[in-house]
Amino acid sequence: MYENIKSGTLTFLVLLSLVLTWQIWTFQPNYALLQDADYVNNPNLNEERTLSQVIVPEQLVFHVNGDHSLLYNTEPRFLEFYEQWLTSRVEEISLMSNITLSQVLEEAIELVFPTKIPGDVFLNLFENVEEDFIMPIDNVERVLVYPNRETDKVHYRVVSSQEHRFLDIETSFSTSDFEENYMAQTDELLKVFDYTVGSQMGQWRKSLYLPEESVYVETISYTVTPVLVDVFKQLLFNDPLSAKYFRQANGDESYTDGNRLIHIINNGNFMDYINPIYSENPERGSRNVIVSSIDFINGHGGWTDQYLLDNWVSNEGKEEAKYRLWLNGYPVISLGDYDVMSLHVFRTGNQTSRYVRPLFDLDQQPMEYARTIVELPSGHDVINQLEQREYFDRTLLQKITIGYEMKKWNAFVTIEPHWYIYYDNVWQKLSFDDGIEREGDDHGLE
Repeated sequence: MYENIKSGTLTFLVLLSLVLTWQIWTFQPNYALLQDADYVNNPNLNEERTLSQVIVPEQLVFHVNGDHSLLYNTEPRFLEFYEQWLTSRVEEISLMSNITLSQVLEEAIELVFPTKIPGDVFLNLFENVEEDFIMPIDNVERVLVYPNRETDKVHYRVVSSQEHRFLDIETSFSTSDFEENYMAQTDELLKVFDYTVGSQMGQWRKSLYLPEESVYVETISYTVTPVLVDVFKQLLFNDPLSAKYFRQANGDESYTDGNRLIHIINNGNFMDYINPIYSENPERGSRNVIVSSIDFINGHGGWTDQYLLDNWVSNEGKEEAKYRLWLNGYPVISLGDYDVMSLHVFRTGNQTSRYVRPLFDLDQQPMEYARTIVELPSGHDVINQLEQREYFDRTLLQKITIGYEMKKWNAFVTIEPHWYIYYDNVWQKLSFDDGIEREGDDHGLE
């Protein structure tokens, strides 16, 4: 009896071994299931950018013998000049108070930034700066690059109208290169005129530069590639696999890990990430919000398209930085509830509390068959229309620019050029037939 049980057990073990061996040989793993749990890669993201790649002047204005010419920030000469401007060695910094701008504007290149740049952030743009250099002004609004005849070097006249201060920076920028490569070649550039605005007086008033003649700008269409929200779930949630999904009555979608929230809105065109900070008096971050927001974007998906610093705020109530999409040298401006074509980062204390961005990427080349040319009125026509308005207040006018309005249909977008003004902190689109359209009107992505 014992021998029979032993033989039976041995036979069973041999058969079991054969079955298990066969299963091992014939096993096919479910790679689809593994892929769902693995990192979701999106080839349109992952590009990190430096401070100088996202802080770029919106205009480069050449001043020669009383004439003004403009170079767009997409032109090869602009990129060449900006590179040389950033890599020139900063040799000496001095605070000025007794030299007027008119003495410099006789022969200079003016860099107009879209917003004021914090002094320490401005200094960090340059590659060759001594560590012990300290910026004696808090904010930089524009910079005049000019040849100093006394030193025979190119100097940077840094202007802070808010503080009523000039800063003079002596550099290693070659005077001969400046004269021959840039100042001697302005005939083919767009001719502009100076229109001063703002509440400041005298040389501290802000100058807007507008074209003398009509401007011809392309209407362009692009195909787009969606950016997967799964990428951001993995980057922004501690445990993305446990995130819960909700669909609201209006069709908007949300994901939450129990604390953080990713809200998908506007038919899936962009996301609003919210990280609630539970503190009545959070300690303010030691770094400027521009620097911390660039680091955040670099570390959470990276950049797509050409987004440049547009504005920033830092006070006890809020800290935020906005990076606007630029195409062909013009900003993309939305007048709807959300300024959708921007990367918008909010900070509370030392932590990012909100991040708003589009969930699609423009393909590199526009659709060639969809290009048309639009003629836009001259800067003089724009000014005439504004000054004929009954309640127009010149001191409230902050910007006048050609910008693109973007409209999206499924997998492609169309961008159309218009004149815009930034008036009393609100964007408005100028219509030369029916007046103006203000921020908050029903425009933007569909």
